[in-house]
Amino acid sequence: MFQSIQVEEINMRTQFKLTRNEESWIGSSDVLFTLKQQINKLAHSTLPVHIIGAPGTGKRIAAHHIHKLSANNDGKFIVSCCKHWNKSSPLKELESMLSQAQEGTLYIKNIDNISQDQFELIKDYWLNDDINDHSVRLITSATASKQGVDTPIPTTDNLLSWLYYHCLELALPKLYDRKDDITPLINYYKSIDSNIAKITICDDALALLKSYDWPNNVKQLKRCLDKLAFVNGSGEIHTKTLLDMFPAMQTEDSQPQAKVIPMPSVHHIETSSNGIEEKHSATSTRYELQGDSFRINLKLNQAPDKSKSHPALTRALQYLEDNYTKPLSLNEVAEHACVSPSHLSFLFKRYVGQSFKQTLLRLRINAAMVLLRENPFSQVTEVCDDVGFSDLSFFVRKFKAVVGYSPGAYRDQSAKY
Repeated sequence: MFQSIQVEEINMRTQFKLTRNEESWIGSSDVLFTLKQQINKLAHSTLPVHIIGAPGTGKRIAAHHIHKLSANNDGKFIVSCCKHWNKSSPLKELESMLSQAQEGTLYIKNIDNISQDQFELIKDYWLNDDINDHSVRLITSATASKQGVDTPIPTTDNLLSWLYYHCLELALPKLYDRKDDITPLINYYKSIDSNIAKITICDDALALLKSYDWPNNVKQLKRCLDKLAFVNGSGEIHTKTLLDMFPAMQTEDSQPQAKVIPMPSVHHIETSSNGIEEKHSATSTRYELQGDSFRINLKLNQAPDKSKSHPALTRALQYLEDNYTKPLSLNEVAEHACVSPSHLSFLFKRYVGQSFKQTLLRLRINAAMVLLRENPFSQVTEVCDDVGFSDLSFFVRKFKAVVGYSPGAYRDQSAKY
């Protein structure tokens, strides 16, 4: 995940003196690109920064990047962990760290490990002009799961809420949101670890690794590779190998299955001999889920088989096709289909093999592919809006995950043929 560093211990506190091989994230995903843009913007402010992220997402890496891009990057980068503080004298601990970080950056990690009363004694330093005038860059971090990062705006009067309102905030993405970076990470670990370099991860196993949630992020991926290298030596890694060793990776997508449902007439994407998807249409299509792939197959000139569907689901699917460009909710579609939202959700999973949201997502991406292919001068932002996506970064990420190309690359490649 990051390059080598040299470490000095200073009275239970850590000062990092980095070598020329400075630590950094591995990968080139759109999510990582956006994160680096956010860090560059934060670095040009003198306000304190609070970083939130799950374990293994790289909070210290983010803090160091902010330091290196800040005006005081020639100063020291001091890292202090609140777990090692003397709980009876937090003010003394902070003052000691600030003294060491003059003209540099003080990064306080695990700040959620001190109590509210202890924080009351030190929080005035976040408002101190001496800290905000480039003499010391102040950065803190907390674990996302402890902070409750799913709540957009903290409402309780506590330490983390106070930091939210008095600091610039940086939320780090999980590895689950950076799945395009998993292959580069594996290749990186192979390049620095001779044992990991001996194993061969087959395509089916790689697909499973990309579909897994990775609750402990990059650290967990590294430990997974270490264990695979120890147990399997130089052998090939298949899906069965992963599931035997890591049963938690078992998902519906990792089990062989094929669920079929008739769908309303939509454009069909099929790969032609030149490698570019081409558009067809027909009176019937079917969704087929196999492994971790999802594709639309044709049954030419054949009416839908009503016996394999459900009247309410048929109404819902038709409503989706007619209105997928609009903001849609499960409740709205269920009302049109004359069933409860919970029952409609069941019908999607029972017959389609996908949730309502996943089905809507695929319809929108399918429509986006048609627009991008038919108009080589189309703008990705316009296509995003035209097919019903409200967030450009989300559209790009999901399109690339399904199609294998970013929207712009797909458009440009299609234009060659």
